[in-house]
Amino acid sequence: MSIFISKEAKDKAQGYWFGLLIPLLAGWGVSLFSMAALMSRDVPERPDYIDYFFMTGWISGGLVVHPLCAWWVLLRAKIVGNAPCIKGAYMSIKLYILWIFFLLSMTIISFVWGE
Repeated sequence: MSIFISKEAKDKAQGYWFGLLIPLLAGWGVSLFSMAALMSRDVPERPDYIDYFFMTGWISGGLVVHPLCAWWVLLRAKIVGNAPCIKGAYMSIKLYILWIFFLLSMTIISFVWGE
C-alpha cells in the first residue's frame, strides 16, 4: 500500500509525528523512568535526597519536560522551516494544555465533592 503514497506526503507525515511525539515521549519517559526508580528502591523509614530527586522527576516529566521539549522542537522547526514539524509541535502544546485543564478540573472536582 505504501507504493501509492507520494514521497512528499511521507515526509510531511514524518515531520508532523516527530513534532508531536518527541515531546510526549520525552515527558512520559522521564516520568516513567523516575517512577520505576522509586518503585525499585526499598522504602526507608525516612526518605533521602535520592527519593526527592526521583519524586521531582516523576512530577516534572509531564509538567515541565513535555512543554519545554515541545518549545525546543518548535524553535528548531522554525529555524529549519519544517512546516509539518511546526504543526506537530503546536499539537503537542495543545495536548499539554488539555492535560493541564484535565488535571485542574479533576482536582477542583475532588476538593468540592470529594470526601
